[in-house]
Amino acid sequence: MFKKYFQQFVDFHEGTVNKIIHLVGFALLGLAIIEKSLLLVFVGGLTQELGHIYQYAKTKKQSVNPLHGLKGQSLFALPFFVLIVLYVLLAK
Repeated sequence: MFKKYFQQFVDFHEGTVNKIIHLVGFALLGLAIIEKSLLLVFVGGLTQELGHIYQYAKTKKQSVNPLHGLKGQSLFALPFFVLIVLYVLLAK
């Protein structure tokens, strides 16, 4: 089960433009940590999700449908996002 969701998580991050969008999102998250800005945390997370939406719109493959990958995202990305939010809230 874990391996299946990990592979699904990896498949969501294919494509050059998707990877670039994710890098921008990670840069915004890094800036959010440095600046301790909750707004930048959410903008960075939203930017990364836009990468998933772009990839799905471009390929129309059901395997990269953002709704299809909620379990993989919940297992791998969401815990880190929650930790970043908590850090920004508690470090102020």
